[in-house]
Amino acid sequence: MSLPTRHPQRRAVTASAAKLRGGNESTNGPITASLHWQHRALDYYDRIGELRYASHFYARQLSSVRYYPATLEDDGTATPIDSGAPVDLLNRIQDPGGGRTRLQFDYGRLMFVTGEGVLFGSNLDTEAERWRFLWREEIKMEDGVAYRVNLQQQKTGEQGVAYRMWTPHPRHSDEADSPLRPVLDIAEELIILTASVRGTATTRLTNGLLIMASELSPAPSDPGLDEDPEQNIFLQDLISHITAQIDNPGSPESKVPFIIEGSFDYIRDGIRWEKTHDPATDYMERDLRIEAVKRMALGLDMPPEALLGMTDANHWTAKQVQHDMWRAHGAPIADRLADDLSEAYLRPALMAEGYADWNKVVVEYDDSQVVISPDRTEDANSAADRGMISDEGYRELMGISEDMAPSPDELDRFLAIKLRDPAIIDPALAPTPSRGPVAGPSDNGNAADGPPAPTGGRTGSRQEARTASIVGAAALAIRQCRARAGARLRTHAKGCAQCAQEMAAHTALPNSVVAAAMTADLLRDLGDHDPLNLVKGGADEFGGLLREMGISDQEAIGLCQRIELYAASTLFEETQPDLPPGFAAQVESAQEVSRALVHQAA
Repeated sequence: MSLPTRHPQRRAVTASAAKLRGGNESTNGPITASLHWQHRALDYYDRIGELRYASHFYARQLSSVRYYPATLEDDGTATPIDSGAPVDLLNRIQDPGGGRTRLQFDYGRLMFVTGEGVLFGSNLDTEAERWRFLWREEIKMEDGVAYRVNLQQQKTGEQGVAYRMWTPHPRHSDEADSPLRPVLDIAEELIILTASVRGTATTRLTNGLLIMASELSPAPSDPGLDEDPEQNIFLQDLISHITAQIDNPGSPESKVPFIIEGSFDYIRDGIRWEKTHDPATDYMERDLRIEAVKRMALGLDMPPEALLGMTDANHWTAKQVQHDMWRAHGAPIADRLADDLSEAYLRPALMAEGYADWNKVVVEYDDSQVVISPDRTEDANSAADRGMISDEGYRELMGISEDMAPSPDELDRFLAIKLRDPAIIDPALAPTPSRGPVAGPSDNGNAADGPPAPTGGRTGSRQEARTASIVGAAALAIRQCRARAGARLRTHAKGCAQCAQEMAAHTALPNSVVAAAMTADLLRDLGDHDPLNLVKGGADEFGGLLREMGISDQEAIGLCQRIELYAASTLFEETQPDLPPGFAAQVESAQEVSRALVHQAA
C-alpha cells in the first residue's frame, strides 16, 4: 500500500460535514432551504459550456484518488490500516458497480457548483446497499430517516442515512460557499452576450435594404388594389427571384441577376441598396464574450490555464503547470473529502462499534494516479538511459509482457547491429585489422621539439589561427541554421490564417530566435516539423569554407553534420548556445586527417 501523500499535522482544511438526523427539512441547522444563488449556479451549469467544463476540473482529478483508513500517530504521521473495522466500514461507501469513482466525481462537481451536497446511503445492510453523493434537494428527512425524492418531490422508495457535506462560508459556517458563487454575474453577462450574438447572426437586417421608387413598379390591373403589395406583380416577381436563390443556392439560375426596366431618371436615382450590416461593429459582443470568459477563469478557484488552455506555455512548462494544478487546487479538495468522510461517517461509526482508539483513525488518500501519468513511456526510457531500471521493470512500465523478452541470441544480434560488430554473433566474422593512413610530416615540425614558433610577428601558430577561423565560422553556421529554421516556420505559417495572425506577433524578432518564441499550440498547428528538417542546409556554406581551407570531403561532411545536429537539438533555446563540447578538438583532428590523406596521395 502506498504511503500517505499528505501530513495531517499540516492540514489547512477543516471538515464541514454532519449527519442529517431529523425534522422535515432537507438538512439540519439554521440553513433549512437551498439558497437562491445555488439555483442560479445549477442553471448556469446547464446553460454555459465553459462553466460545465470548469466544474469538471475538480471532479476529473478527484475521481482518480484512492482513499483508505489510517492511524494518526503521535508524531503526526499516518500509518495505513490494512484490515479490520475501519477498512470494512470505509469500503461500504462505494458506487453501485463498485469503487468510488462516480461518487468522488459527483463530490468534486457539486462542491464546485453549489458548495455542498449529501452523501446518501440506501438499502443498508442488504445486498442492494448503494451510496451516492447527491444535491441536497434530492433528499428529504422524515422521523430521522432520509428519503430520496424525484423531480416532482415524490418519494422514490429509497431510504437510508444522509450526511451533509459543505464548504463553510466565512460569514456563517453553516452556510455553503463555492468557487462559482462570485462569478455568477459574469455568467449572466455571458448568457446575455451569447443571446445578442445569436440575434445578430439570425436577423435578416444584416442583408441590407433594397429601396426603389414606386414609379418603377407597373400599375396593377385593378386600380383599387394599388395599396395591396400582394397584387403588385413586380414585387411578386422580385420576391420569387430572391426566394429561389435562397432555396437553390447551387443552381445556375441563382447566379442570374434580376432585371429591372424603367425610365432613365428613376433607374439612375430611384433605386439603391442601403447597407444595414457592418461586420466591424455588429459582432462587438464576440470580443466581450472572450473578455467575460477570461474574467471568469481568473475568478474561479482553479488555474486560468485549465479553462483558457496553455497557448502561452511552451512544451517544457505545460507538464509542470498540470502538476501544480493538482498540488495547488486539486489536493485541497481531496483533503476536504477525506476530512468529511472521517468526521461525519468513519469516526462516529467506529465509536458506535466500540473500536479502540477510534479517535486516532483518519481517512488518507493516495494521489499517485493523478500526479503520475498513466503513460510511463517517458519515465521508462529516461530510467533505461541512466541504467536505473532492470529489463523486467522496463517491460512492465512499457506494458510489454515477459513472454516477449528477447532470447540471448536475439539480444546478441541486436547488439551486433547496434555496435556494428559481427564478432558478437560469431568471433570468426571479426574483421582483420588493417593499417590506416600514415600521417605525413607535420607542418608544425616535430612534436618533441615543442610547439612551433610563430612567424611573421604573429603571437600564435598558423595551425592555431586556422583552427580559430574554423571555430568562428562554425558559430556563424549555427546561427545560419537557426535563421533558416525561423524562415521556414514563417513560410509554413502563411498557409494558415490563424497561424499567420499569431506569427505576426513575432515580426520584429530575427529569424534565429523565431523557433524559441513559438508556443506548443502554434507549432502543432503548423504541423509536425522535425528540427533536423528545419535546420537542414544551414551548414552548407560552412562546408564550402572547410573544403577551401583544405579539409577533406569526408571530414567536412562530418563537421557539418555535427553543426546541424547541435543546432537542431538547441533550436528552441532563447539564446544561441556555445559550440558543442570538444568541437575544437574535432576540427584539429579533421585537419590532421586531411593533411595525412594529402601526403598519402602524393
